[in-house]
Amino acid sequence: MKSKVIWSLLLVLVMVKVSFAQEVTVSGTITDYHSGEPIVGATVYDSISARGAVSNPFGFYSITLPVTAEILRVSFLGYKTQYVEIQEDDGKKLNIALVPFAKSLKEVVVTADKVKVEEEVESTQMSVVKLSPLEVSKIPSLGGEVDLIKVAQLMPGVAKGGEGQSGMFVRGGTADQNLVVLDDATVYNLGHLFGFFSVFNNEAIRDVTLYTGAFPAQFGGRLSAVMDVRMNEGTTEKFSASGGIGLLSSRLTLNIPVVKHKGGITISGRRTYIDKVFKTVGIPLPYYFYDLNVKGNYILSHSDRLYISSYLGNDVLHFSDGDSTASVQLEQGGSEQLNFGFKLGNFTSTLRWNHIYHNEKLFHNITCFQTRFKYDIGGSFLNNNVLIKSQIQDFGFKADWDYNAGKKHLVKFGAAVTNHAFRPNIVNTSGQISDYLRSREGNLMLMQEYGIYVSDDYKISNRLSVNSGLRLSAASTPKKVFGGLEPRFSAKYTLRKNNSVKLSYTRMKQYMHRVSSSSVVLPTDLWYPVTARVLPQASHQMALGFFGGIEKIKSNFSVEGYYKYMTNLIEYREGAQLLLNDNFEQELISGKGESYGLEFMFRRKAGRVTGWVAYTLSWAKRNFPDLNGGQTYYAKYDRRHYLSTVLMYELSERITFSSVWEYTTGARFTAQNGQYFMPNSSFTGIEIIPVYTARNAVVMAPSHRLDINIIIKSRQGKSFNGEWHFGIYNFYNRATPFRVNIQQTQFGMRYTQPGLFGLIPSIAYNFKF
Repeated sequence: MKSKVIWSLLLVLVMVKVSFAQEVTVSGTITDYHSGEPIVGATVYDSISARGAVSNPFGFYSITLPVTAEILRVSFLGYKTQYVEIQEDDGKKLNIALVPFAKSLKEVVVTADKVKVEEEVESTQMSVVKLSPLEVSKIPSLGGEVDLIKVAQLMPGVAKGGEGQSGMFVRGGTADQNLVVLDDATVYNLGHLFGFFSVFNNEAIRDVTLYTGAFPAQFGGRLSAVMDVRMNEGTTEKFSASGGIGLLSSRLTLNIPVVKHKGGITISGRRTYIDKVFKTVGIPLPYYFYDLNVKGNYILSHSDRLYISSYLGNDVLHFSDGDSTASVQLEQGGSEQLNFGFKLGNFTSTLRWNHIYHNEKLFHNITCFQTRFKYDIGGSFLNNNVLIKSQIQDFGFKADWDYNAGKKHLVKFGAAVTNHAFRPNIVNTSGQISDYLRSREGNLMLMQEYGIYVSDDYKISNRLSVNSGLRLSAASTPKKVFGGLEPRFSAKYTLRKNNSVKLSYTRMKQYMHRVSSSSVVLPTDLWYPVTARVLPQASHQMALGFFGGIEKIKSNFSVEGYYKYMTNLIEYREGAQLLLNDNFEQELISGKGESYGLEFMFRRKAGRVTGWVAYTLSWAKRNFPDLNGGQTYYAKYDRRHYLSTVLMYELSERITFSSVWEYTTGARFTAQNGQYFMPNSSFTGIEIIPVYTARNAVVMAPSHRLDINIIIKSRQGKSFNGEWHFGIYNFYNRATPFRVNIQQTQFGMRYTQPGLFGLIPSIAYNFKF
């Protein structure tokens, strides 16, 4: 009897072992064959078991397959599809290098695009847009300056603050409610030249992902949007260089392998010469900006890789009454000349360690980061000197894990901590002005922000998949601790092969705010933490969408409806003084907001003709008890209709034509619609009292604009290749209203809407060797 039991147990153990052996996990990294850089979003697919995986932001993939699997199909748009045979001696590690197409996107095989369409339909993620530098470089831009932020503003759900500005107002939110990270470090100021150009040098960028809703659990701290920007990693194979010369700026990028097949570095710089150009035509404009991106990586082993990256960018203005090219004398002895200027900019640095664990199912990315945004405004006159500063600085640590828990589960979990140091309104003075404006260090405000999260992407059946996650966030200040739970949920149900319905719910909390007296990111903006008076902002967002793909024309489309409710929004009182006011919190008031709308996007990513059509129908409202008599009003950046069409057409292997056409409802403002006269308090004169409409009750005229661009490539050389860009911004010279003016006429007073830019031609030359 005992022997029978023993043999039965042995048989069960053997059966269990065999059953476990029926599956094997294959993992590795997917890279570019020439540069060695990781490829994000590449698809790994086994046609027999119909299982697939997608490479993460570091090129890592992990897929669990039956032991009978023999061939994997690996594809990514712009690269040749590879069919990789799984050999027994490969073990569980399989690194793959994809070869890019040498000529143009029209050569991309249909298979790669078919897989991409299937991925977008089958993924639980919604409200997301991915951009590539190659695509961005073809789109027309102001002054020929390729601009990542301007392209993001062409997407559904994203409104821009005004003509040429870099602010993004997503689904009824404000610009400070967007989390923008560069290699996991927060970028606080997105604009150069008062917002007309973005801080991102396109040649230094590898890929961009913009979330307007359904935020993954690893992101927190903002209400409206997440823009995840990744820099080029640095080649490990061979030296290359690229750059460009335009009317407003020049740029140069160097890719340098330091240790062959092991490590490399990329250096990218950009500098405008607006000051030099205007000086040649006799116009003193002593302003310029510059950027520097540096990133290196080193492969420690087949399972470990280190990355280090940094960004530095500044805007500089210096004006002297006696010499327009003289520098501002900020903290030095004054003179009888008038000197004025400012300097503002960002600095970020990141150190990352990627590791693939021995079981091939677990991957981690550990990051240390630093970021700083500051501005200096200074001037001197008659031996008086003034310098006003403000800054915010972060130091942080975060750890993220990806775990392939089998063919149906992909688990992500991690934690993050960030120390914020705010120091607004620093003042240094000397001379007689010190009697009226004393020097002070400004109030140092500290806040520690924490987050811990977990999420699971669960494939319940071939039709139904669910992604559920939970984030616990908190902020600690010297006087109080704030915190709360942030649930995340999204689900996908496949209707047919290329059609699905998706649903999402997201709760977000924001523990820091920015107040500004202008829509332009000026040096007087103030960032500050939550306090007992200014509570954390919070939002609830729900979305429902239909997603589909059309294989015959290599396209996909989406229709999304959303509703977002926000609490503890911040506004400032009319006439509030923010600069040089240490008690500016007393000028702030809180309220609520809601937004809802419908978004449509049709996009074609492969073939000779590519591009997209995006349309947004939206409403954005606010309610503050202390504003507008307590009545609900439309938000300043409420835009009822927004339509954008982007076309890129490869006329030949050497010539590409592109165009952008935009239509948008006009901006809102509070108008003066009358005035009356009354005697002053001493009855010695008359005061004119203006009469205003309800808050933001008047809408400016709608605007539309066409931009075009033609790219002419030189004949392909063995080592050097170049291309000319000829563009026209505002092709039919219809200026977009930029502000409103009150004009006196014989019939009374009326508003006028002057524009900012007319037709602007541009020319640039880009090269690569």
